Amino acid sequence: MARAPAYFCALVLAALAVVSAAARKQPAEVMSVTITPKGDESVLAVNASGSLTPKIETADGPLRLVIDLPNATLTTARKKIPFRNEQIKGVRVSQYQPAVTRIVVDLAAPIRYNWDALGNQLNIRIRPDEAATAKPMSVPALTPGEQPVAAPYATGASGSLVEAGSRVGSGSSITAKEETAVLRLTRGGEVRVCAGTQVSVATSSAGNDLMLGMGTGAMETHYHLEDSSDSVLTPDFRIVLPGPGEFNLAIRADSHGNTCISSQAGSTSSVIVAELLGAGTYEVKPLQEAFFRQGKLDSVERPETDCGCPPPPEPVLRASADPNSVIPEDKAASKLQLDNSTTTLPAAGSPSVISNSTPAENTPAERAPQHSKAETKVEMEPLVFSGRAQAKAHPPAPPAPTLQAGALPLSIKAADPMPAVVVLPPPDPKRTNKGFFGRVKGLFGSIFH
Repeated sequence: MARAPAYFCALVLAALAVVSAAARKQPAEVMSVTITPKGDESVLAVNASGSLTPKIETADGPLRLVIDLPNATLTTARKKIPFRNEQIKGVRVSQYQPAVTRIVVDLAAPIRYNWDALGNQLNIRIRPDEAATAKPMSVPALTPGEQPVAAPYATGASGSLVEAGSRVGSGSSITAKEETAVLRLTRGGEVRVCAGTQVSVATSSAGNDLMLGMGTGAMETHYHLEDSSDSVLTPDFRIVLPGPGEFNLAIRADSHGNTCISSQAGSTSSVIVAELLGAGTYEVKPLQEAFFRQGKLDSVERPETDCGCPPPPEPVLRASADPNSVIPEDKAASKLQLDNSTTTLPAAGSPSVISNSTPAENTPAERAPQHSKAETKVEMEPLVFSGRAQAKAHPPAPPAPTLQAGALPLSIKAADPMPAVVVLPPPDPKRTNKGFFGRVKGLFGSIFH
């Protein structure tokens, strides 16, 4: 009987061991995966219901970072994270095996990484590999140079460039003076450098990514990107153009840090605006405009003016007269003649005749022999009135509707009665023949009656 309690304790300990082992094998649930830029690095954060220990490795063809999370199941419905910069092209999350969650970071350039865990959050920090992207020192040699990045060309009066036949390589700069300078990229598309602006051009080690640096001024981009990412640096911001997509952008910056970015017609992809001295980011979507004051992303305004290059000035036509070809008014009659006139102009200094008829007091017999050679005979055709032409120009009015009028109903209306005739009595001869004194007498009589 003494052995029963010991046996019972052994069973309890075995059951606890099995429960603890089952608890250890219970997979953690991955609830969210996010990536945010912080300074020169990007932080991939994984939140789960338990602690995670990742297995990380890089793979080529294509270049990517593979992160496996053992004993973890995926519960989030978000399988792709739209994040792009110079090193990262995108992030994908999937359930690789029943108890393994895989995160794949598609890379555009070599990177370095490290990770740390705090409770149930796993942080993987990704930063560019400066040693892999650094260029070796070059020495002078009689070998062909690198492939040019862009070729300047002019399009009419709106594009004034450097000398014909020159090429722009990585590390070069272009300055536009009075007119817009145009750069045709070797990979396709063009960059417009507005008047008074200097733009530097640089490429990545693979030659796929393009970096444009601009101080104060304005520029425009008009090109298509595939699996590459370009950047435009201003004094306060870094503007990332992640492909694939069409980028028709207008960018303007001044000495006060005010920056204007406009996504023009034809753009199909967003751009990311990041602060150079901060961690703030802003997304400018296609066909959207944004204006940032004093190099800050705190408030976004709508630009009041166009962000890109001003339109080319319209050509002004000026007319001027040669002073030697001006004719004085007193000699104008001797210099002017109709093109279809067969009359010979009089010699200089001789009187000119400008009328084609003599005074009206001369008789026809006297006018006939007085015609001069300078006079012009004007013959006029007789004017003939044609009724047919008048009828064609003005067709006759339609006939009166007599038949329609005859079908209308008739009614008889009684005539209005004649006014009554009043016969006045004849005037009294006694009252009409009184004369002046008689009328005066009658007046006084009526007053004192």
